[in-house]
Amino acid sequence: MPWASPAAACLLAAISCPSPDVVLVSASTREHWAAAQQSTADPLGPDRLRKVNDVLAQG
Repeated sequence: MPWASPAAACLLAAISCPSPDVVLVSASTREHWAAAQQSTADPLGPDRLRKVNDVLAQG
């Protein structure tokens, strides 16, 4: 995720979680909407998501 902005990285982590059925997104411009779509195109696999969550849990 080195290409991702902080907002895109957060959205990618959220849509990669197995439980949520829906993630609501609000975008103020077409560019922001396109960035949101791009960041959700390829969800993280379980191992990568676990590593991201471990880093976030460390603070």
